[in-house]
Amino acid sequence: MITRRSLFAAGGGAMVLAGCETVQVTADGRFPIMAVLGTQSDCSDFHAALRRAGLDELLNGPGPFTVLAPTNQAWAAAAPAIRDGGAPALRNLIAAGRLRLPDITARDGRIRMLSGIDVRIVGGTPTEPRIQAAAAGRAPSGTSASIIRPNLLCSNGVIHVVQGVLVPA
Repeated sequence: MITRRSLFAAGGGAMVLAGCETVQVTADGRFPIMAVLGTQSDCSDFHAALRRAGLDELLNGPGPFTVLAPTNQAWAAAAPAIRDGGAPALRNLIAAGRLRLPDITARDGRIRMLSGIDVRIVGGTPTEPRIQAAAAGRAPSGTSASIIRPNLLCSNGVIHVVQGVLVPA
């Protein structure tokens, strides 16, 4: 026989269990950049570098920002001056604004990063453009990289996973 007490106890237990439900972080625009970046196992070294540099607070804030997140392989191949350069070096990979690929294309393929350098589309395909860094007012130079996973939507911006660390030569 079900009593009121057992009914309320069962309902309360269900409510407690519902409160323990974990939410799967996805790149659908509901979660901040740092949370979405944390789900990209092939970008974990870059994620850790952002945290060490204290940029996690910025990238969990309101934004919006665009992040060019290098894969672990790309991050390992970057010069030590970039990997160990802290926040100033990492600002080469962060731009103000929410710039999806169509937005970048509409801006003549240019992104101004927080460090002041430009990143430009220099080739590739519409779904995997090749990008390269340029000092302000100069032609692109240095290493180029492909965007291999574009448009990971976040509540405060967008992430593009890239196969290189961009620094003008």
